[in-house]
Amino acid sequence: MKAALITDTSQPPRYTDFADPEPAAGEESVTMLAAGLHQITRAQASGQHYASPDRLPMIPGVDGVARRDDGSLVYCGGLRPPYGTFAERAAIASVAVPLPTDADPTVVAATVNPGMSSWIVYKLRGELQAGQTVAILGATGASGRAAVQAARLLGAGRVIAIGRNADALAEIDADETVRITADGDWAHPLGKVGGDVDLVVDYLWGEPAAQSMEALVTNRSDPARQLSWVQVGSMAGHTLPLNAGFLRAANLHLLGSGLRGVPWSDIAAQLPELIDHIVGGRISVRPVARPLRDIATTWTEAVAPGERIVVVP
Repeated sequence: MKAALITDTSQPPRYTDFADPEPAAGEESVTMLAAGLHQITRAQASGQHYASPDRLPMIPGVDGVARRDDGSLVYCGGLRPPYGTFAERAAIASVAVPLPTDADPTVVAATVNPGMSSWIVYKLRGELQAGQTVAILGATGASGRAAVQAARLLGAGRVIAIGRNADALAEIDADETVRITADGDWAHPLGKVGGDVDLVVDYLWGEPAAQSMEALVTNRSDPARQLSWVQVGSMAGHTLPLNAGFLRAANLHLLGSGLRGVPWSDIAAQLPELIDHIVGGRISVRPVARPLRDIATTWTEAVAPGERIVVVP
């Protein structure tokens, strides 16, 4: 079969031939239709992610949409190394969620991964309650926009979107928007509108998270009211200077949400409900389809805020 293949973590994958996967017991062979080029896909392939494979070569791709031999569609992921979803064929088992026949494979492939990042926060880690206030740090990307949509669906009373891109912020259906600026003055208005935040979904970390944390903690209308800060991504840096006083000055709970911090069975149990919202158009990321044969150039391609590249064999 044709596949994208990583043989050097410092280089983009190349389009080449690779042996078809042989289904093991409990697996089935499927034809891949679409696979999202997610942040985690690039990170794992770089060898720097905590869930990177320990040997090469490897086929990248953490999830996607496939067609079974009977013609039905399925969302799939969790493939057995060295296989990934950036290939013509896959052997699937542990993650296989049936899709309606009219589902758009590119939309599903683009949306499940970024959509799941906040869905798990709301349902399992931060445990969002109806009427609570949510702040999304890094709201202008695909994951951040999906986080706004999911918060609405799950009953958030108020949503604050925080991001750098002014035009992208203007497109987001949030109750309040705060634009991150280079001068740091943006943290003051965040403090004024965020004194009652219950849950922060953090896709940035780094300096923006440090400034946001100071603004939200020091402006709490009730310091004893729990503020759950769930760390999901690190687009702005892997570390931050954390003032120890913040942990004592407010009821601040720092949590992480990722592949190894949540049992896979719990994540899988959430997939059908999330996918139902995606197929129904209630949570959506705009797909940008690119052919698998162009993976070497597609790998580093940038897309507009709210879009996600989808590789099509």
